Parts: sequence; C-alpha cells; structure tokens
Amino acid sequence: MSDGHRVAVYYQTQYDWGHNATYVSPLPLIGLITHLYLAAYHINFKSVGDSITLNDNKPYAPYYDQMWSDISQLKAAGIKIVGMLGGAAAGTYSSLTPQYWDTYYPDLYQTIKDYDLDGMDLDVEQSTDIGVAIRLITQLKADFGPDFIVTLAPVASALRGGGNLSGFNYVQLESQVGANISWYNAQFYSGFGTIFPDSQYVSITEYQGGIFPPEKLVASVLTNSNLGSGYVSVDNVVKSLKDLVTLYGDQFGGVAGWEYFASNPSPHPGEPWQWSQIMKDAIAGLSRKFSSASASVAAAARKSIMDRAAANKAAALAAGVTFPDINSQEFAEAHRRKES
Repeated sequence: MSDGHRVAVYYQTQYDWGHNATYVSPLPLIGLITHLYLAAYHINFKSVGDSITLNDNKPYAPYYDQMWSDISQLKAAGIKIVGMLGGAAAGTYSSLTPQYWDTYYPDLYQTIKDYDLDGMDLDVEQSTDIGVAIRLITQLKADFGPDFIVTLAPVASALRGGGNLSGFNYVQLESQVGANISWYNAQFYSGFGTIFPDSQYVSITEYQGGIFPPEKLVASVLTNSNLGSGYVSVDNVVKSLKDLVTLYGDQFGGVAGWEYFASNPSPHPGEPWQWSQIMKDAIAGLSRKFSSASASVAAAARKSIMDRAAANKAAALAAGVTFPDINSQEFAEAHRRKES
C-alpha cells in the first residue's frame, strides 16, 4: 500500500461503557491501518505545567496504562500514532494565542516528547485566528523535524469555501504553510459533505486550481450510524473508493474512520477492526489494478462520478428533498461534531 493510500481510525473511546466498561484494544488493527489518531488531547487553562488532558484524564493516569502498552506494540509494527488536538470542546486553541503561547505550548511540546507521538492532527472546531494555526504548524515542524506528521481535520465543506468551524480560510492556510501540512482529514459527514456520491471529494481536489491535491485529502467518514448524521454504509464507502482510486491511482489520499470502538460493518458486530480490514482490502486490491490510471480511464471515472451525482441530486429534488446552505455559520454551529 503506497503512503498515499492511508487507512486510519480515530481512537477516542478506550472503554466502551455501554458494555460494562469493556476495554477496547487497538491491537487487532496491526496490519490493517497505517495511522492511529489518538483523540482527543485538550489544553486546559489554570493548570500551568500540567495542562494537557487526553479526554477527561491526564495522559499518565492509570486509566491509560493498558492503552499505552498496546500502542507501543502498534508503533513497533510500523503504525504511526498521531495525537488529535482539540475537537468540539472549546478552549484548546485559545490557549495558544500570543498571550498564552509561552505558558501552554511547552506543555504540548513535552507531552509529544513524553509519549513519542509521530504527529498531531489539529481539529480546530472553535473560531481561531489563522495566525495561531500558522504558528502552531510551523513550531511543531521546527521542534520535531521534517518527518513529524502535521494534519488538520476541517469539515469537508471548509476546503471548498463552504461551512467552516475553524474561523480561518484553509486556502490561505495551505498557501502560506502548506509545505508543513502533511494532509487534511476532511470530515465528510454531519451535513458538511458526503463520500457517496464522491463528487464532493473531486470538487475539493479541483477547487482553486487544485490547491488541495488528492494525495493531501483523506476522506474521514463515520463508522457507525449512531455516531452522528451523514453515515454512509460500508458498501457505499467501498464503491466510492473504487471510483476515486480509478480516477487518481496512487495519488488517492486514503480514508479515515470516526471512530474505532463503534465500527460496526454488518455482518460483524462487536468486531470493530473489521471496518479497517474492509477498507484496507478495498484500497489494496484497487491499487494493484489502477496504480497508474491512464488519462482516458481517469476521465471516464470522473464523468461517471459526476453523472451519478447529478442523477442523485435530480432524484432528490424530484422527491422534494431540500439541500441546506452549508455556507452559513448558523449551519456550521448547528452541526458541530460532538466529541467530548
């Protein structure tokens, strides 16, 4: 599997409280995924020197002892461990403004070093000045080197001028510090986009002259209909992967699932690793077939994608289905992803 064909999952729920606090081990993911996004890190005011929490606990809490042991095995197997910073809980990026930078950035720096994280995924879901994002991205690369992974997790519509939870322009961000951004884990759900039909993925790669090429665009999707709105079935995600690998060949950026513990592809309930297995097998099989798609094959795939999208929209309109204005901030706030 090429570096561009990423299969990743977000790992926020370490204990499934719906099943008597059963520990959810990531070990079955070995051999299936390329990246594990460990969510969600937060920076907390008034805890100077010890301001970082992983969800509701300190990263060093005994609650995580088994998790860290398992993660060491994932790292040994070559899986990259990337911390997710922020999410729906406000406050983290307010702690990194110029006024507070010298107080709170050192805590983040030390956490990355202490736990040997391979990167950070910046999920900015509060209105934030672009200067804060630029400084953080630049400093992380300066401190941890060129191989350190820095990704962002905008809602998909934010990459094509639509609804945006971050408060800054991603085209401007990519123009200024794109060389330091590894890729974008775009959220194709909650009304901000969908991976099926996959015309929206294509429209992002063609937006503003192609500023977000496919190798920098990972499609992040829900792994279970109970995790939010905009769930797309596993079968339909695979259909879209086929389209996109046919269109882009080795340049397709990959897929990520929110989130691991609840991944539930029928007929395998209770085996969350199955989702990653299906995604890996689909991409690997397609990659061998379309590793270097010809121009004519790619053009035919693009036309098929756009024709199906137009037909689906026409059918929905005929049935009286209306489409929300994803450019409005009201829409963005109403559909904020609930993470913690």
